[in-house]
Amino acid sequence: MLHRVFKALADPTRLRILNLLMEAPFCVCELGQALQLPQPLISRHLAYLKNAGLVQDHRQGMRVQYSISLDCRNRAGFDPFLRNALSSDLACREDLRRCRQIDDEPGRRSKGEATSVVPGIH
Repeated sequence: MLHRVFKALADPTRLRILNLLMEAPFCVCELGQALQLPQPLISRHLAYLKNAGLVQDHRQGMRVQYSISLDCRNRAGFDPFLRNALSSDLACREDLRRCRQIDDEPGRRSKGEATSVVPGIH
């Protein structure tokens, strides 16, 4: 199983997806918009991450929300290591910036909804 985790982490697109999922859960369409990649490509990478045990999914109405798996979050040192490594990557920083801009778009949040997709932004 460990070899699957390392193989999953060896792809730049999967790292970019993990970078966003470490901030909040997202559906495929939101990830595609933030990463500026086609949804079928995002879906394939999410399936790879899920098979490696790094990502879990949860159906929420018509959408499937993806998030970092609890097993992954509970691995000692994994979360801080990955956050630190991804914070120094220019593409990952740009993805977070784009995600925050998407979150700030008018009409993005329904009335009365106080929280943001990305923590720290209201």
